[in-house]
Amino acid sequence: MKVRPDQLSTALGKGLQPIYIVSGDEVLLCQEACDSIRQAASHHGIEERLRFVADAQFDWQDVTNELQALSLFSTRRLFDIQIDKLAEKHSKALAQIVQHLSLDNVVLLSIPKVDTKTQKTKWFSALEQAGAFIQVWPIDANRLPAWAQQRAKSLNLNLSRDAASVLCERGEGNLLALSQELEKLLLMHGPGAQLDIQAIDESVSDSSRYSIYDLSDRLLYGKMKEALHCLQQLRAEGVEDSIMLWLFNRELATLVELSHLAKQQNFRSACQKLRIWDKRVPFYESAFQRLSLNSLAYMQRYIALLDQSIKGLEGPDVELGFRNVTLMFCGIKPVATELDC
Repeated sequence: MKVRPDQLSTALGKGLQPIYIVSGDEVLLCQEACDSIRQAASHHGIEERLRFVADAQFDWQDVTNELQALSLFSTRRLFDIQIDKLAEKHSKALAQIVQHLSLDNVVLLSIPKVDTKTQKTKWFSALEQAGAFIQVWPIDANRLPAWAQQRAKSLNLNLSRDAASVLCERGEGNLLALSQELEKLLLMHGPGAQLDIQAIDESVSDSSRYSIYDLSDRLLYGKMKEALHCLQQLRAEGVEDSIMLWLFNRELATLVELSHLAKQQNFRSACQKLRIWDKRVPFYESAFQRLSLNSLAYMQRYIALLDQSIKGLEGPDVELGFRNVTLMFCGIKPVATELDC
């Protein structure tokens, strides 16, 4: 049977199923669903947990043998199985395992997102009918501020709607990052705190991990003086080269994807497909109009050289390299770079 994540607690309260399949790409929500199942198993007296990580070399016979064996320590056991990439080998093994499911054990199967075609296969249908299938979907951008408010409430924090929107925008929709930021806010302000936009801005400005997004805004809008000043400040604060490179790479990759998608559909539709926040669309639109696909490709090649330098290999001076990339984002090609030599 299918169980929505928000129904899981109620379903677990009614008793345990022989198998739980947790599937999805949203790491935090999948982790929390699995944690709920583990806690429920413990509450029902299951003390022994067998952990398996099924990679390409994994021998499923070990799981089959354990399912058929009697435990020396408890009457029921939890089989915690994680599959990072669902291959044919795994699906064949799971088709056999369904025959060994019983109320004597509980199987927690954590797998990546499965498409509709996979869900209709015989082996998957058999597993779903034998237990519960928890399909975790990403939270829609429009509903994310409400999720952040609910999350804050569970931590005994009062987060205004506007503050939640700012927090979500800074977190780029990363639930794990948003959750960690809320926990930091709890430590900073204490239980019961009323959090407004100012509190979020102060928290964000205190963290170099988030302050690099100030540079992102200036890069995409092509504000050369502001971007160079921001770059200088971040370098002075000791932001790691790898983090700076990640930011440049991320924005370049997004712009390249937008350029390709915009050939098949309008720009706004392309942004929606890449799940770019509405408030961020003007930033990317400005860069899209300013930078050609050839320019972006040139910048990516230059970034690759910078990556070599950061790793200690031959390449451009890192300080000068970051400055050059910043100028390129703003539509100004340096007089000479290593690619021109």
